[in-house]
This record gives sequence, C-alpha cells and structure tokens, in this order.
Amino acid sequence: MPVTEKAVLTAELRLDVQEFYARYAECLDNGRLQQWPEFFLDSCTYRVTTRRNLRLGPDEHIVSLSTRTTMRDRIVAIGQSEDYEPHTQRHLISNFRVQAASDEELRVQANFEILRTFPEKRSEHFVSGTYDDRIAIAGRRLHFREKL
Repeated sequence: MPVTEKAVLTAELRLDVQEFYARYAECLDNGRLQQWPEFFLDSCTYRVTTRRNLRLGPDEHIVSLSTRTTMRDRIVAIGQSEDYEPHTQRHLISNFRVQAASDEELRVQANFEILRTFPEKRSEHFVSGTYDDRIAIAGRRLHFREKL
C-alpha cells in the first residue's frame, strides 16, 4: 500500500489505512490464511486477549505470536485441529482513529466485530472489540508491527 514520503496525517493516508484494513479483512474472510502473515513485518507482535486478561497482567493472552513463522505455524495448527468446524466469517472494522503518526509508524485504533456462519445455520456474533495497532510504513507499504 503506497504512502506519502512523510507520514503526515492526510486524507490520502487515512484512506490508505482503511484500504489496508479492508484488504486484511478480505484475506481472512475469504479463507486465504496462507497470505495472512504477509500483512505483518517479519518481527511483529500479534495478540488476542480479553479485558479480563488485560486486568490479569501484560503476559496474559489467548494467543501471542511474535514472527511470521509462528503465524504460519498457527495456520497449520488450525488446519490440523480436530475441533475445527467449517464456517465462513465476516470481519466488520470501523471507526478508524489514527492516534499518532511519524515517518515510520502509525498508531491506529479501530472497532471490530466478527460474525460467523456455519453450514445450515444462521449467522452469529462471534466476538467484538477494539484493535490497538502499530502499523509500520516500510518500503512504501503498510505492515502491522503490532496487532493487539
């Protein structure tokens, strides 16, 4: 995703961020999990946590990954899980707020909801919350440095 030379908070940069999140959601929603790690820097932080876990301490997470390699391992584990029930999902991401910007990085918060649909069943709310992400501007492209 191209960005301007300096990471100034412009309408164009805000649109780039929204497009980046839209492509991220599309990748996951269309089951292209092998492409998921490409949205991240090689050395990154990806965490799934709950409010309760946050109160327990900084190291309490449901999932905590720190490299693209560990992300690929998670994809393999999901595919091999006996408990996996086939379904489709939709990520709804809204209310983007760029909290800070520099030449190399953006700090972005956004709300999300994930809906799941199982065969022969209605769609259901799965989870909702807030992303608090650090997005690197690297090689004129956006990549997650931290996805929390």
